Amino acid sequence: MEINISDQKDCTVIKFNKNSVLGTEGVVFQDSILNTLDKGVNSIVVDMTMVEYITSWGIGMLVHAFTTTTNRNSQFTLTGVSKKVREILSKVKLDTIFHITDRSY
Repeated sequence: MEINISDQKDCTVIKFNKNSVLGTEGVVFQDSILNTLDKGVNSIVVDMTMVEYITSWGIGMLVHAFTTTTNRNSQFTLTGVSKKVREILSKVKLDTIFHITDRSY
């Protein structure tokens, strides 16, 4: 599976198990976000440790997940963001919107 979900003590981690996020995994990812929020989770961490490349569709998928999560008064965090993906997020100024951390889960 391209996405793995694990419940931690203080959050739920959604991890991409692939090296690129193209946006084609959007339905599965959004369903994972919604199902997690429906369980009452207040913090979602998206682990991108394996991701080396992201398309504009993939970025749109993250923005949609961020909006969905924050509209439900929950926290949305990206972790394990590679240098290349961080540069892409910086170019479109999303590094100032997303909470990005290097904490491992």
